[in-house]
Amino acid sequence: MRVEPAGTPPRPTRMRGPLLPLLLLLLVAVTACGSEAGDPPAPAPATNPRTLVLRVQELHSSPRPWERGDLPRFSLYGGGHVIAPARTSGALRTAVKYRLSPARYRELTDAAHAAGLAHARRHEDTTSTDASLLTVTHRTPDGLRSTRVTAPEAGGDGDRGRVLDFVRTRVPPAPSDTPPPGATAYRPAALAILATGGVGADDSTARPWPLRPIAGRCEVVTGEDLVRARQLALGARQNTRWSSGGMLYAVAFRPLLPDEHTCRDLDRP
Repeated sequence: MRVEPAGTPPRPTRMRGPLLPLLLLLLVAVTACGSEAGDPPAPAPATNPRTLVLRVQELHSSPRPWERGDLPRFSLYGGGHVIAPARTSGALRTAVKYRLSPARYRELTDAAHAAGLAHARRHEDTTSTDASLLTVTHRTPDGLRSTRVTAPEAGGDGDRGRVLDFVRTRVPPAPSDTPPPGATAYRPAALAILATGGVGADDSTARPWPLRPIAGRCEVVTGEDLVRARQLALGARQNTRWSSGGMLYAVAFRPLLPDEHTCRDLDRP
């Protein structure tokens, strides 16, 4: 037995056996609360203002022709840049842009990670026959992941409830008529012309389509064509009918967002 001289401070106790690994596991579990077991901590969010980080979109089950042009409720890009829908002007969808503070930006992306949005999931609702669809897209180190919630108005708990709670408590509402402080008009580099044929209307009230003949359901215009399409949309209404090639069309005019370049991009989840 070794006897220490009087006044010698006690030696620190050395952890033995499995105690240290157990404590480390407990620490990881506490850090990852709300996400799946084994998930790494939320990564630092992107800084490129053209990189999509988070998008919240609500779709109607049976959209009217002009609702095809609805913008996502919330689109967050690198560095905290946000684009959100504003009021419709004539037949033209408009949007505003603003920027979150660095702290708010990190808080929002951390909350998305904690809500389990780093994993693609489908939360169905078999009780609804005519239900809307909520889609939340979140960027992870492995790419974009989309979570779909059918009939979000029905609520829910568990993983479904965490997604709905995240959207309800964390995602700012669409600005509508009251943009947030510092918001400015979003000026798109391209505009999508979304045509729906076979709609009912009195031929005498339809207006002749003055641009290139409508050849399909979607066309993206830029440059001078964008300027002409924008002026056309501002002078029309959402329910205006257009005559082209002997057919009547309802047309929605939708600005493309920074991560959108073609008609195919508008059909992504």
